[in-house]
Amino acid sequence: MNTVRIYFISLQLLCLSSVHLFTQPIQFTPADFTFFNQKAEVYQQWLDKTGLGQAIHVTKVRLKKDSTELELLLHVNSTDLDTAIALWNRTQDDVRLSSDQTLEEKLFQTFSDFMEIPPAQGNVQVYVLDKDGVYIPCFYVAIWEEDGSIRTESKMRECKDKPIAVSLAPLPLRKTVKGRTVETERKLSSQQVFDNIEAFLRVKYTRTNCYDRRPEMLVELRTETFLRISISDLCRVVLTDEQKSLWCRAAETLGWKCNDVRRERLEFEFNYLSGSNSLTGRLTGKFGSGVYRPRTSGYMDMEPDFNDYLDTFHLKFQQELKPYLEKQ
Repeated sequence: MNTVRIYFISLQLLCLSSVHLFTQPIQFTPADFTFFNQKAEVYQQWLDKTGLGQAIHVTKVRLKKDSTELELLLHVNSTDLDTAIALWNRTQDDVRLSSDQTLEEKLFQTFSDFMEIPPAQGNVQVYVLDKDGVYIPCFYVAIWEEDGSIRTESKMRECKDKPIAVSLAPLPLRKTVKGRTVETERKLSSQQVFDNIEAFLRVKYTRTNCYDRRPEMLVELRTETFLRISISDLCRVVLTDEQKSLWCRAAETLGWKCNDVRRERLEFEFNYLSGSNSLTGRLTGKFGSGVYRPRTSGYMDMEPDFNDYLDTFHLKFQQELKPYLEKQ
């Protein structure tokens, strides 16, 4: 191999190595996080100065994905869902009339500029908090950059969720102190509680006797204090007396397998602080076509048409979950 060829290959490898290093995400450090918290205060000052602070307030910043992604959490200045939606929509309209950017673009662009991070390594999330400071899942706005463009995903609707409230009894703990056995109480950690919830849901709802149904459980988000899980493609879990259609039953008499019972989807959100022994959250029930498996957006809320069924399931679910968690 001649000298020119060797030089050319070496140059290619150097370029490829440089591109690889350039595209690797930055891993943020504790010092960076201190800087981000300071900039979050500056971000709030910017919201107040521009008038956006009348509707939006900084909740906190946090690091995700092994400290390679920074999230800015904002909340709308109302604990009432309908008021919060109206406030957000009005702020969107005000920005649209006075700027060539949308509200979401303004929020994200200023965030990435202030934090001095690559836009692809950050996202902004907007929530509504209830009077207890708990996120209301009926309102959610996510803003991020992808392929050089700012993307948005939002959910704003009438709340169709059932509240979950379970008080857990402390577990007995026997300790030997100076030769004597002393019984104390051991409060559950959030890791224990969330691990047990996942196990309970997997055992309880991912097995089915319904033909052509393959329940799928997805842990969408898990932090130290919050857990979001969805289970799709369920059958007769909430809508227990659903029946197959006449043509489906006729097909079965001819030896064909058939199942067109409505498909169900359950969405759970749990909040738990280690040692509190108080589990709260929300449950949403949805249904879809029995003929084909719908996309997530293709499921419809069970309320108000199947509210009685959802009420029955909601009560039974809490009653079954409590002893399962307490026996661990």
